Amino acid sequence: MAAKGLRNRLGSPPRVSAVHRMLKNPIYTGVVVWKGVEHPGIHQPLISRDLFEKVQSVMESHSTGGDRAWKHDHYLKSVLYCDDCGSRLYYVVAKGRFGYFRCVGRNTRRKPCGQRGYIPAQDVEKAVETIYERVRIPPQLRKGVERALKEVAERERHRAEATVFLGRRLKQLANERERLLKAYYADAIDVATLKREQDRINAEVAEAEAQLSSEGAKLKKATEVIELALGLAESCPDAYLRAQPDVRKLWNQAFFQKVLVRSGSSPQAQAVYEEPFASLLGSQEVVGSHKSTIVELPGIEPGSSNLWAGLLRA
Repeated sequence: MAAKGLRNRLGSPPRVSAVHRMLKNPIYTGVVVWKGVEHPGIHQPLISRDLFEKVQSVMESHSTGGDRAWKHDHYLKSVLYCDDCGSRLYYVVAKGRFGYFRCVGRNTRRKPCGQRGYIPAQDVEKAVETIYERVRIPPQLRKGVERALKEVAERERHRAEATVFLGRRLKQLANERERLLKAYYADAIDVATLKREQDRINAEVAEAEAQLSSEGAKLKKATEVIELALGLAESCPDAYLRAQPDVRKLWNQAFFQKVLVRSGSSPQAQAVYEEPFASLLGSQEVVGSHKSTIVELPGIEPGSSNLWAGLLRA
């Protein structure tokens, strides 16, 4: 924030305590607190109530000795294994910029491992992309995919209806909050009742916003998966490269039981497929092999809609 130009009234970068006060201040949700009572502000909120409550929860967990370790995420880290000792690979970021994968067995010395210490993440990503480039799914499978996707689309239609209902509920709570303040100003209720009702409304708003965010995210995710699945039936590598990291993570988990990675000047990756792909692609786990598997699917019959529906649920 200091690098962006944020300064306090004395022209100095803000202290940690100032940032803490900012994070604790509900004014950014669109309210003003006066003598312990929340009043709607005339300014536009910058964040949702749900996000504000999440921030409070995080700070509370830190103040009570919660886990402060920074954990980096990557869409491959749940499926990668060392091709030498069989241990998982975990993801680290060096100097805040450079991503690497490391072997747990080698790092903890629990297993003898001949892999080198760090494998650049971009090299591993490229090796996995090469696996997808070698998968060829015949066009006739598209019909089976489309049948399964119709079932998924119908299920997500109900989710879309739920988001509309939650939007209406948030409007109702906003009206309820306004009526509550009017009752307070008219001396119809006391401060204790006002605070109690405000706490209830705030809790309901946070819950509704969280559910709305979750349902909206799931709906967006389902749409992306549908588009990815349709693209998958035609061109597996193109569909994978177009997908966002979170969608790639879903498909890596659906496709692979594990991906064995061998370090070197040009890291290699070998796939051990999950069902139904293990049967469809005829993949076998070859422990110790450092050669990539080339997968072709000539003449395979279309899969059933139940098979694809199960894949999409995964």
